[in-house]
Amino acid sequence: MLQGKSSTIHWQFFDQKKKTFPETNWIRDQRFVVGSENMVSSPGLTSGIDATLYVISQQLGESMAEKIANEMNYPSYHFVKNPKVDPYYIDLSESVYLFNQAFQWNQKQTGVLLYDGMDEGELSTIYDTYAASGTTKVISLSNSKQPIVTKYKLNLIAKYQIENGPELDRVIVPVSDAKTLADKIVKEWYEKGSALEPEFLHSDSADRFMFDAPLEDLSRQEDIQTAIYGAKRLEYRADYLKFEGIPFSIESFGVPLLLTVVALLTAFFITVAPIRMSDRVYGFPTFLSAYSLATKTGDSLSSLHR
Repeated sequence: MLQGKSSTIHWQFFDQKKKTFPETNWIRDQRFVVGSENMVSSPGLTSGIDATLYVISQQLGESMAEKIANEMNYPSYHFVKNPKVDPYYIDLSESVYLFNQAFQWNQKQTGVLLYDGMDEGELSTIYDTYAASGTTKVISLSNSKQPIVTKYKLNLIAKYQIENGPELDRVIVPVSDAKTLADKIVKEWYEKGSALEPEFLHSDSADRFMFDAPLEDLSRQEDIQTAIYGAKRLEYRADYLKFEGIPFSIESFGVPLLLTVVALLTAFFITVAPIRMSDRVYGFPTFLSAYSLATKTGDSLSSLHR
């Protein structure tokens, strides 16, 4: 399908696909690529919004595409008109995710309340932000075993019901109009007697793009570098985001540092300490033997002299 055509793909897979499919003209520095009259590709995630808005602008007109972008509070419509960007590469920023995965041994348990009529896009931001960071386990809950029917008629089945869910560190009620739509399940949550206060993450930022509040919250919950990497992974180029919190994860980077120190000390005691112990054990008798031999030799010489 892409042979002899231009295309793009997410920066994490770009070099791999370029080697595997050299007959395709892979373009790294664009939010989307028009490969032919009926083909538009994007690296995915938020850049897919640009590609979709571009198609709408071509088929239904620029005003319709702008109207949809405004309704979404999408801040990057300018990429629809000019998709050129500074490309992302695999670099040391990847270590943030890898260290989180390897050394975040006490990942936070975050519950997400599902309810009828919720917006699928805003729900997806919780999973795409927190669960994909390597720091958080996101667990879905509802007030029924029956499927939850979303705004655009997707059927979702929660992993747990609120009466039998696991112990959580926090619980999020996503979607900007959640305080109205989720009223029933929130009441049932309180009736359950949980001490956790539901957090209306999007409701308090209803005039912002759906990823803004989760990413800024991630920086406060975890650290700034994790949030920055999250935005990069999402292809979300919003320079106005306010990332506040500690610069990097003490647990993710402190644990390997501690393990390194312990390993070096262990190696020291395994190799160096026995050598010094050997000197103490064998060196002292050897010294006594030499001293004794020298004394006897001196006595013999004295006897001969006499």
